[in-house]
Amino acid sequence: MRRAILLTAALMVTGCATAPASFPTEVTRYRADEVGRGTIALMPDEGIDNGPEYQVYALAVGDALTKQGYTLVPDGSKSVYVAKIGFHTEARPVRERSPFSIGLGGGTWSGNRDGGGVGLGGGVSFPIGRGRDREDALSMLSVKINQRQGDLGVWEGRAQSRAIGVVGNAVADKLAPKLAAALFTGFPGESGRTIEVK
Repeated sequence: MRRAILLTAALMVTGCATAPASFPTEVTRYRADEVGRGTIALMPDEGIDNGPEYQVYALAVGDALTKQGYTLVPDGSKSVYVAKIGFHTEARPVRERSPFSIGLGGGTWSGNRDGGGVGLGGGVSFPIGRGRDREDALSMLSVKINQRQGDLGVWEGRAQSRAIGVVGNAVADKLAPKLAAALFTGFPGESGRTIEVK
C-alpha cells in the first residue's frame, strides 16, 4: 500500500472581538420581612458629596423608586422613608489583543491507490501586531432604604457593572440608569441572593 502525504498552508487575516458590547450587572439585596411603600426622600450616603455625579445617580434611583410605587419628596421634607445613595467608580486598565490575526491551516491525507484513506486537519492562529490599552470603568451603586422614624433599616441593595472605554463624568451618565434599573428589578428581591441582570 502506497502512502501519500499532502501538506497545505494558508494565511487568513481575520478580525476578533476584544470585549463584549455590554456587561451584565451583578445585584445583591437584603430586606426586612415587610418592605412597605409611601413617601420617600433621597439623600447622599455617608461620605458622598451632593454634587453633579450624585445628582445623576439620584435621578436614576428616584425614577426606579417611583416605578416601584414610592412617592418622591424633597430631601428635608417629612417622609415615611429615606433612601441613602452611595456610589463608587474605579478605572480598570485593559490591554486589548490585536484586532487582526493570522491563521495557519494544515492538513494531512493518508490512503491507498484505490482512493480510500483518512484526512486529518488542524490550524492555529496568532495575533498580528501589538494590542492597545484602553480604560474600562467598574461602577457600584448602593441604596439603603430606612424608615425615617428611628432610622430603622428596611431594605439595602448594591449593583455593579462595567463600561468599556468610558471615563470621567461619562461613567455616571452611562451606568447610573443601568445600575438603578437592575437594582430594582424584581424589587424587593430575595434577601442575601446575588443575581445577574443583563
